[in-house]
Amino acid sequence: MKYSRLIAPSLILLTATVMAEIRPQMQAFYLLTEKLQNYTHNKSDYLKKNNEKEIAATLKEFNQQVQELKKDKFAKQDDMKFRMQQLAAGLEDAELSFKDGSKDYSYWVLKSSLNNCYVCHTQKSLGTTGYQLPQAQKDDLLSQADFLFMVRNYNDANPLLEKVITTYPENKVSIENVENSLRKLLMHAVRVEKDDVKTLTLFDRLLKNKNLPESVQQDIQAWKGYLKNRKFRVTESMPLKNAQQLEKFIAAREKIASNYEQSYQSYLIDLETSQRLYQLLETTQNAQLKPWILYWLADQEKDYRLTMFDLTSENYLKECIERYSKHPAAKKCFQLYKQIQLDSFTGSRGTEVPPAVQKQLERYEKLVN
Repeated sequence: MKYSRLIAPSLILLTATVMAEIRPQMQAFYLLTEKLQNYTHNKSDYLKKNNEKEIAATLKEFNQQVQELKKDKFAKQDDMKFRMQQLAAGLEDAELSFKDGSKDYSYWVLKSSLNNCYVCHTQKSLGTTGYQLPQAQKDDLLSQADFLFMVRNYNDANPLLEKVITTYPENKVSIENVENSLRKLLMHAVRVEKDDVKTLTLFDRLLKNKNLPESVQQDIQAWKGYLKNRKFRVTESMPLKNAQQLEKFIAAREKIASNYEQSYQSYLIDLETSQRLYQLLETTQNAQLKPWILYWLADQEKDYRLTMFDLTSENYLKECIERYSKHPAAKKCFQLYKQIQLDSFTGSRGTEVPPAVQKQLERYEKLVN
C-alpha cells in the first residue's frame, strides 16, 4: 500500500506533463479557426454569397489576433519572428482578396497559411495537446481530423486520419484527401514520433484496406521498403558544417529518391531530408550556412506546395531573400522563388502574373543584385 501511495502521485504528474500546454494567445487563435473550419474544408461554402459576412468578420478577427500573437515572446524568437510575419501577411492577403471578390485566391492563401501551422508544429517536434473541437463540429470526419492535427491533438487526430484511409471508398472521401491524410500521418511519424516500428505497424494496418487505389498501396509499400533499408536513412552523424557538405548531402539524398519511379514514393525520403535540414537550421552556429539551408529546404518541399496547400517552400525563400539579401545563396533563392511564381500563374492562356506579385518580384530582384 505504501508503494501505491507513492506511485499514484507520480503517475498523475507524469500524465500531466505529457500533454503540451496551449498558450493563451494560441487558444484565442484556435477559437477563430473553429469558426472558419467548415469553410476552409469545403471550398463551395467559402464561395457562397450568404457566408460572406461571417467569413469577412472572422478574417478580420484573425488578423487582429495575429498582431497580438506577434507580441508574444515566443513569436519574437529569431527562428519564429519571420514565420509570424509571413503568417500575418498571408492572413492579411486572404482578408483583402476576399473583400475584393477574389475568393478563389483568398481560399488558397488562407488554407495555405493555416496549414503552415501544422508544418511548423511537426518540424519543431512539438508534443501533443488535448485541444478539442466543439461537439457541434464533430459531424465531418475530415474536418475534425484536419483541425485536430493543426492544433496538435495528435492522440485524437491520427486515429481519424487513419479512418479516412481505412474506410475509403465507403466514406466518399476523394483520393486527394486520402493522400493528404496519409502525408499528415507521415509528418507526425517522421518529425514527432520518430519510431520506425510504430510507423511500419501503421502501414500494415492501412494496407488491410484492399480497396485503396493501387497507386496509394504502391506508395505505402515503397515507404515500408525505405524504412527497412538502414543504409538509406538520414543520421545526425553526417557532417553538415559548410555549403559543400550540404550540397553533397542533398545530392546523395536525391540519388536515393531517384530509386523510386513514382513521384510520391519519394515523399518519405524528402520528408526525412527536410527534417534533418530544419534541425540544422535551428542548431547551426554558422550564420553563413543558414541561407543555403533555407534554399535547399525550399527546393525539397516545392513539389508538394499545390497538392498540400503548403506555402512553406515560398516562406523559406522569402526569408532567404529578405534576411540574407547579400549572401550568394540569395540569388538562387530568388530564381527559385521567381520560377515558382511564374509556374503558379501559367495556364492555357499563358503566364498572367498579378501586378502585386510582379511588384514583389521586382523588389526582390533589386534586393539580391
